[in-house]
Amino acid sequence: MIRRASLSIVLAILFAACCRAQAPAPPAAASVWNALSAPAMDPAKSAHTENVVIVRDRAHITLLDGTIQFAQPVNGVTFGAAFHGRGRVQVEPPNPIEAQQLKLFVKQDKLDLPFTDATFSFTDGFADDVAKQVKWQPSSAANDDFYSKRQKDREDLGESSVPRLLQAVLSADRVRTAYFLADLKVAGKDWVEIHEDAMEPEEIGVGRWVDVGLVKIFDAWMSFPAGAKTSADAWKDPQAKEDFSIHAYHINAAVSSGAELSATTRVDIEPRLSGQGVLIFDLDSNLRLDSIKDSKGNALGFYQSRENKDRYQSYGNYVAVVLAQPLQIGEPQSLEFHYAGKRAIRKAGSGNYFCESSGWYPERPNSFSARADFDMTFHSPKNAVLVATGEKTGETVDGNTRVTTWKSEIPLAVAGFGYGDYKVVNDKAGEVAVDIYANREADDLMAQVQRIFESGAVQGAVGTLTPSAMAKTMGQEMANTIRLFSAYYGPYPYKHLSVTSLPISYSYGQGWPGLIYLWSGSFLDATQRHEIGLPDGVQLTDFFRAHESSHQWWGHRVGWKSYHDQWLSEGFADFSGILYVQYRQNMKEALTRWRKEKELLRNKDLNGHTVESLGPIWMGRRIRSSVTGPGSYQDLIYSKGAYVLHMLHMQLVDTRNPDPDHLFKDLMQDYCKTFDNKAASTEDFKAMVEKHMTRNMDLDGNHKMDWFFNQYVYGTGIPQYNFHASVEATPDGKTHIKGELTRSGVPETWKDAIPLYAHVGDKTIRLGSLASTHSSEPLDVTLAAKIDRVSINDYEDMLADVKQ
Repeated sequence: MIRRASLSIVLAILFAACCRAQAPAPPAAASVWNALSAPAMDPAKSAHTENVVIVRDRAHITLLDGTIQFAQPVNGVTFGAAFHGRGRVQVEPPNPIEAQQLKLFVKQDKLDLPFTDATFSFTDGFADDVAKQVKWQPSSAANDDFYSKRQKDREDLGESSVPRLLQAVLSADRVRTAYFLADLKVAGKDWVEIHEDAMEPEEIGVGRWVDVGLVKIFDAWMSFPAGAKTSADAWKDPQAKEDFSIHAYHINAAVSSGAELSATTRVDIEPRLSGQGVLIFDLDSNLRLDSIKDSKGNALGFYQSRENKDRYQSYGNYVAVVLAQPLQIGEPQSLEFHYAGKRAIRKAGSGNYFCESSGWYPERPNSFSARADFDMTFHSPKNAVLVATGEKTGETVDGNTRVTTWKSEIPLAVAGFGYGDYKVVNDKAGEVAVDIYANREADDLMAQVQRIFESGAVQGAVGTLTPSAMAKTMGQEMANTIRLFSAYYGPYPYKHLSVTSLPISYSYGQGWPGLIYLWSGSFLDATQRHEIGLPDGVQLTDFFRAHESSHQWWGHRVGWKSYHDQWLSEGFADFSGILYVQYRQNMKEALTRWRKEKELLRNKDLNGHTVESLGPIWMGRRIRSSVTGPGSYQDLIYSKGAYVLHMLHMQLVDTRNPDPDHLFKDLMQDYCKTFDNKAASTEDFKAMVEKHMTRNMDLDGNHKMDWFFNQYVYGTGIPQYNFHASVEATPDGKTHIKGELTRSGVPETWKDAIPLYAHVGDKTIRLGSLASTHSSEPLDVTLAAKIDRVSINDYEDMLADVKQ
């Protein structure tokens, strides 16, 4: 959703420690939580290990020589162990994609690392696996706190395993909820993590936490499904392993002029796994829970991650809810959460507020793969204007409080809101209402800039640096994006579009269903941007606005099933931004944007890697790591994802039709209609392309686009093409073309469908397509017309380096 804007913002980061919130839980749950959080080691369960082998799918952990001791069981489940000695971990990558990622991180084709100490957290058969291979011996190390310290370290990283262990220990289905985590101390690598989680579509994960300065981030070396299943199969139904789904939210929230948020949120859930006694949600840890009740009014026990405050490294955002009675399939339940806090909203000046994009209500991970109804009531200051997702169904004023109600027209993936001292300007795109909510006053940073210019300390004419000055223009521009995208992708999915301005220090944009948070830098006119030093007007205006507008289609009308498929949202939005530039500006400016996208892919990151080589766009968020640059994820996923769609667009151009883009429009509109308000996968989009592909795209002769997706979506590589052709007029008025197309820099099996153009005077005519299935392709053809020359890549049709 987020598109980076070109402004450097320096923030002061404050670290603070806080305690974990919890409510009284049933005695059994409370004792389990306490035992998991501060386990006591079992002196009777200690053993010398010699070549003890633990196998989890492709991961083999061998305890070569040392001592292992288990924690005392809780609720009949042994869940923890500590190892000291010598061990070895080996993991075989399941496919070339995971092998490429492993090589990037550890320079090995197969993971093979020695380790010394280790901790194991588990609810599967680990204890039995070890018991079969050792003989128990008494130990005096009952107070060994090695395991506890490692779990505390994980909590400090925001990755506590305790909620997940609690969920599994209190579950009636130990197989469906089985969990295994090995933390291995590896010289030079700190702690390496191997996990198998039966509740995840990709059960197996390998990686480590790495210090990158102010924070530590997790490098995912490998992630894949257990057994012979592919990731595409594992994510086919992204809800398949969920223990419950959410079908409705009822939110009653209050926001204040002091940037405080309090809410009572009722969540209606549908059980998918019987016997679950603990449910886990995500909620911003700065919003502190004081109660959770079930539909019968019973107060439920819960455990919440420590309050983050302004700490840069998050403590996590989990809420583990202990139910009074376990879930039963076919028996829907409702949970009512009451919480409040200050940092979910940030005040940035008089009447200027930043409302966070997510985490302000309890939700599930991967929320964009599901949909729920939203019914929301907001209590806000009387002198402020509040806007939210959904249809506004009511507004009243009660003293100094304004009360508004909002209801989703259709089920939505997510919901958001904004409020402030807004000037509201209305426009329309056909039947779609376009409302701009622009701050009347400059935020603190822009007010300071305004004062500097007014004092004469910096020379220049900036006028009034308030978003409201550009509100009318913004309404016209956003309405134009809806008109264009409706023509290409099909009807706008909602009845209205509301656009709010974000404070200048939050240099990004975010699209929610029917609501866009748009960086206020895009509310500045060309003179203002120039005077305060913001470069590239098209990037920050036409492109940026259109990118965010298009997310109403890419991300909301059509969601994504997994992190592998998020390029279908961000890449398509980048493509849409350039498409709008083409119509709003001209083709020359659009081609400049495509060249810049290509440059981003050719750039080197901080470690000298070419961005495009970091991995396939199908890797999604995993591209962001300690061995890649801070902008590598965006440069790869956004830019290459856009180029993939651009190449398909150009291959579908039909110059014989009055609308040369009609085939591409048919594809995109069919895709939107088929997955209307649903989540789609890469394979779903590939099948749609195959439905609409032309004969010229069928390079394998099987009506499949495997050749294209394997190269550009599931693979890496940018080919280099050399094209030379001569034209000669024949006596009968025709033109003989003779030349050669050669390719290098990619495997011999590489293929491309390359548009070919003829030039007659100042006119460019598309002749057709060259099928490049070999490293060298001759061209020898006679045309029944007179032309001056032929060329390829006239419209940056190819993600390739072309010389001609």
